[in-house]
Amino acid sequence: MGKKHNLRRRGEEPRSFEAARTIDIGDQQAMRFWSQRLGVTQEEIAEAVREVGPNSTAVALKLEAPQEERIAPPSPQPR
Repeated sequence: MGKKHNLRRRGEEPRSFEAARTIDIGDQQAMRFWSQRLGVTQEEIAEAVREVGPNSTAVALKLEAPQEERIAPPSPQPR
C-alpha cells in the first residue's frame, strides 16, 4: 500500500518548484558569496546582472560563456 498511497498522494498535492534565487548587487555579503560561488569578481557579477537580470541561473550561464561572449556586441549602425 505504501508506494501506491504515496503516488496517489503526490498527485493530489500541487507541484512546486524552488523559487529562483536572485542576486542583490547592493548586498555586499551576497556579492562576496556569489563571487566565491561562481569564481568570478564582484564586478563581473554586477555587469552580468545588468545584462541578464538578477536570476542566479541566468547570471551563472552568462558568466560561463567564453570571455568574448560576455561582452555585449556593438549596437548596429544606422543605415
